[in-house]
Amino acid sequence: MKGITLLLLLTTSLKSHAVNEKDDFVYDLSLATQGISVAQFNTGVNYSIGRGIPKDLEKAIYWYQRASEQGHSKAPFNIAIFYSDGVHIDPEPELAIEYFSLAEARGNLAAKKFLNELKRLEKMPIEQALIKLCCPDPLSHAMAKN
Repeated sequence: MKGITLLLLLTTSLKSHAVNEKDDFVYDLSLATQGISVAQFNTGVNYSIGRGIPKDLEKAIYWYQRASEQGHSKAPFNIAIFYSDGVHIDPEPELAIEYFSLAEARGNLAAKKFLNELKRLEKMPIEQALIKLCCPDPLSHAMAKN
């Protein structure tokens, strides 16, 4: 009997601490509209993957751009992927390289690693290497499940 009671208490406790994705999205969006770069990035991720809101890649790019304008290091990395893969917008390898480079300049290790991989393909221009190796996984935030 004690085991069942303990299990019920544990389950209730976990449910009370569970994250409601819609509420989390609304919280991030409210901070994003106030100019908080981390919340702008999180809102971009949420729109990108459909977390707490229907997927909307145009809005994802919008919020990544706002975060990037404020110096966020992950936002330009994710923008670069949009311009690299050409799945949702026309590919623009030169612009993608600019965004990866901006992320690297801001200390983003994933961007540095990916650019180093591109540079190792010495026999081709970096834009062609990008097309060949495309694409790393986008960066996320702590609340999003990978």
